[in-house]
Amino acid sequence: MTFTVYIKSGSSASSNGVFIIHHLHSFSIDFGIFRRIFQILYTDCIQQCSRPMYMDRMILLVVANIVNWFFAIFGLVFRPRDFASYLLGIFICNLLLYLAFYIIMKLRSAERIRPLPLFCIIATAGVWAAALYFFFQNLSSWEETPAQSREKNRECIIMHFFDDHDIWHFLSATAMFFSFLVLLTLDDDLDEVRRDKIPVF
Repeated sequence: MTFTVYIKSGSSASSNGVFIIHHLHSFSIDFGIFRRIFQILYTDCIQQCSRPMYMDRMILLVVANIVNWFFAIFGLVFRPRDFASYLLGIFICNLLLYLAFYIIMKLRSAERIRPLPLFCIIATAGVWAAALYFFFQNLSSWEETPAQSREKNRECIIMHFFDDHDIWHFLSATAMFFSFLVLLTLDDDLDEVRRDKIPVF
């Protein structure tokens, strides 16, 4: 392809300049790219989404979404006054969901649970049950004045000094301690197993 450009400077014909620019360019359009895009969309979005590759993880994802959407709808409908306790309840529920999922997946993968993590699991369940009992007693309110919140307090039941709200703090801290101990010791049976032989979930 040849382009001829005439540039005229001045008024006389002798001052005319002629420049010839040669431009060679060829290009082609590969229409096969559209077929490859369609194949990628079909295999990654349609074929794989029709049946999850990891059904167990999909079940956890569905259950976790249902629980969290329930909390979201509950908050929109009832608008809890104590938003901090409402948010804390969401965090606790998600922590227990993850613990339950990991333990179930470990058992489904035919892995063993040693005595120490088993003791931590039992202690976690028991202490969380006791802590949540005191958590739902509504012994204080962050939305009211200190004097109004104090009216909800009950008689001290431990050493005539600690009331139910204090017991909630003691038990919840202990429950979180045991929860993290579960995560710390749950895979002790895999110390001698090669990393590439450990199922990841």
